[in-house]
Amino acid sequence: MIESKKQDPVIEQESAIPEPKETPVLTMLSQDDAYIQDRVKSQPKSLDEVFAVKERKYVPGEHRLTLPHEFDPYKTKFQFRWIFKRKRAIDEAINKGWVIVNRVLFPEIAKDKKYLFSTSGAVERGDEVLAIMAKHVAEGLAKKPGEKSRDLVNSHLEKGKAPVPKGKSGFYRPDTTQEDQEA
Repeated sequence: MIESKKQDPVIEQESAIPEPKETPVLTMLSQDDAYIQDRVKSQPKSLDEVFAVKERKYVPGEHRLTLPHEFDPYKTKFQFRWIFKRKRAIDEAINKGWVIVNRVLFPEIAKDKKYLFSTSGAVERGDEVLAIMAKHVAEGLAKKPGEKSRDLVNSHLEKGKAPVPKGKSGFYRPDTTQEDQEA
């Protein structure tokens, strides 16, 4: 005969059940809610700390979008500008050659002045993000609209120097369509 070994079922169950562990709660947040949560972490933690916060006093000519003083040594070689923090504005600026300022480009500032950089790694102020470009390239970009305008004005002035055919006044006459003549 075969003897069957009987085990106590209660003891078997206790050894099979692992200790309860706390599982992390995963909270899904919208982009705006995640940003608010990030900002709340950096705010004062008590009412006493709130009373200790003072209003920022700006030097005459300075405002909240003034280039942070930590970047002043780079102003001789680079041009800085603030870009509106929307996809279209950022894409347009990057396509023109602007580079978003981040921790990788300025590791020495990022190490000492962590408060300048947001969680994305960029320097942000409200709805603006800081971008950088070589100074000579930025100056060339700034001159292009003026050069284009000057060329258009000069081309119109040169047309005025040409002899006017007989029976023509030399003034601009808009082209009229059949619909315009009927109206």
